[in-house]
Amino acid sequence: MKRIAVVVYGIFGTVALLFGSATLFFPSFLNSEATESFHFTHNLREQGAAIVFLGLMAFWCALNYERSRTVHYFLIVFTFLLAGIHWFDYFGGHLPWMSPIYNSVPFVALVMISVFNRKS
Repeated sequence: MKRIAVVVYGIFGTVALLFGSATLFFPSFLNSEATESFHFTHNLREQGAAIVFLGLMAFWCALNYERSRTVHYFLIVFTFLLAGIHWFDYFGGHLPWMSPIYNSVPFVALVMISVFNRKS
């Protein structure tokens, strides 16, 4: 199970670093309306920085697997909140159905790691 968890952390960390860096340095890549508002651009860049931090924490969990339980649970809380925001906005009619789906994948993956770690 450790190997699977380390691979999931690595994939999650890589995707988070790439997506966070793209958002941080090229906010208009994520949303074309970013060029119209300084405040919107600023908020997107802050979110990009937060996502880069998440990626770094995922890599920390992969490299320090035996000591990663607390950080793992904090990652679960963060991904739960992120997925919850997208589901709330989807049911409010503001997002397409794929948005909450792909934003729920990290949450489900981290929960599955927790479940399987408790069993083994």
